Amino acid sequence: MSGSVSEGVRVAHVCYSDARGGAAIGARRMHQAMCSQNVDSRLVVIDKFSDDPGVIEVGRSRLQEIARDRLQKHLLRTHRTGNPVLRSLNLFPSGMGAMLNRLDVDVVHMHWVNADTLSIGEIANLAKPLVWKLPDMWAFSGAEHYVLPDDPERFAEGYHPHNRPAHESGLDLNRLLWRYKRYRWRERQFTIVGPSRWISECARRSAMFRDARVYNIANPLDLELYRPLSKVSCRERFALPHDRKLILFGALNATIDRRKGFHHLQAMLELLPRYVSPDEADVAVLGSATSPGERVGPYRAHHLGKHEDEQTLVEAYGTADVFVLPAELDNLPNVVKEATACGVPCVGFDIGGMPDMVEHGVTGALAPPFDHESLAQGVGWVLDQDGAALSSRVRDRAVSLHDRKRCVDRYLEVYREAIDDFHRGER
Repeated sequence: MSGSVSEGVRVAHVCYSDARGGAAIGARRMHQAMCSQNVDSRLVVIDKFSDDPGVIEVGRSRLQEIARDRLQKHLLRTHRTGNPVLRSLNLFPSGMGAMLNRLDVDVVHMHWVNADTLSIGEIANLAKPLVWKLPDMWAFSGAEHYVLPDDPERFAEGYHPHNRPAHESGLDLNRLLWRYKRYRWRERQFTIVGPSRWISECARRSAMFRDARVYNIANPLDLELYRPLSKVSCRERFALPHDRKLILFGALNATIDRRKGFHHLQAMLELLPRYVSPDEADVAVLGSATSPGERVGPYRAHHLGKHEDEQTLVEAYGTADVFVLPAELDNLPNVVKEATACGVPCVGFDIGGMPDMVEHGVTGALAPPFDHESLAQGVGWVLDQDGAALSSRVRDRAVSLHDRKRCVDRYLEVYREAIDDFHRGER
């Protein structure tokens, strides 16, 4: 890519927040990566938590929030489902769309825009080239943010009465919302970026975006911050034993969010003594506000807590011999990206974006969903390897995926094509 591509490119990233959740953290990191490469970038949010002057808070009145929440809850109650993931409607305008149209930028880059950050109608009316990095499946689905693995792929087939999942009843809100999106966005040009190969392929197969440009670009990470550290010093920081293997599990609300798989971790640990003795290994939990207890299954447990300070997170990853995330559904989880950048081999199920970050039998292990025996075998395999050599391979793969400059250069090429497509459409 020539140097002229980035010159003068002004981008507004849009997300509900610049913190509080994986997608928000990803949006802030993308903005920071752009700034590190001298791109004119700002991040526009509803809720701002950082002191970054490049983050612009639009905000909403408390009355607006209450009215929106009540209306959405009333509508969602008409639809009963066995899918436990978040559902969003995005029917109520926030005013951010009009603000973005006034902003002097060349391209709008959307991230997680739910909680009515931008309504479906506001997205349709954006008078700017639009790039959408998909944090989940909501953009091309109905109200659901993820489709259950055994459900009909209505996002690809179209939402019809005959392919409704058996666990749903009441008003088919997913179908109604999908049809509304299709209607409002029928003239809208989208450029789609999937952080994982899996979600990029889902978008290509979707009825919503099968005619759009779809790219796969992994999320950037500050690889100078997220790096391997001395295991001895990291364990001293958290008062962890030095004479045992440490199996780390972590996620936002680690023990509460079913999608992250703490129940699968518990089931796996019951089988793990066949491969790793409880006398030789402990378990640590990161990202939970409450302690998992003195033991998780037959293994002694350590509670590392929730931490927003990134240096503390790096030190937490540095304590581990293996990181386990047995997620049921996920795109490109930040915790695996962070752990691998710190040289920690990861084990999980072969779902979503996990195969992008974990090369089975080379940098970690992937088990068939939801095979607890294979998961235990994977943990045993990692702990049986030469730790230094494996850590080096893990770090090298993370650098190849998440290097800031490489990610920003690819996005600048995507922006150029989106801008060109938009102006061709105006002629």
